[in-house]
Amino acid sequence: MDKLVLVQDGGKTMPLATCQVMLSGIELMAHIGAFEHEYGQAQPLQVDVTLTVVPPRHDQLDETFDYTRIPAFARSLAVSHTVLIETFALKLAGMCLCCESVLEAEVRIGKPRAVPGCLAGTRVVLRKYDTG
Repeated sequence: MDKLVLVQDGGKTMPLATCQVMLSGIELMAHIGAFEHEYGQAQPLQVDVTLTVVPPRHDQLDETFDYTRIPAFARSLAVSHTVLIETFALKLAGMCLCCESVLEAEVRIGKPRAVPGCLAGTRVVLRKYDTG
């Protein structure tokens, strides 16, 4: 595809087609939690990320988001203490949105040790908006 098909919507130019890039089951140990017993020890998190991206014009990695960066982003956040998994998810989504081709980031995080007998978690969605 030589040219990406775009459509005008209320004065904004938007891609006619999008695609999604997904990583599921990222497992990491993170310094996270609001309670005193959660400070000073890492806890397991299960992370899933879905990114809506502009389709690449050519079959080249540099024209899309390299999803191998997502685990590195998550690990970089895991080393500093974060109180809420919602905050962790928002930060991770924001890191993904820094790439020009990413239009939306959905991050789901499960915290297996938070509530006995179930998987506690959060889901956040961040989108880019054209303010021009």
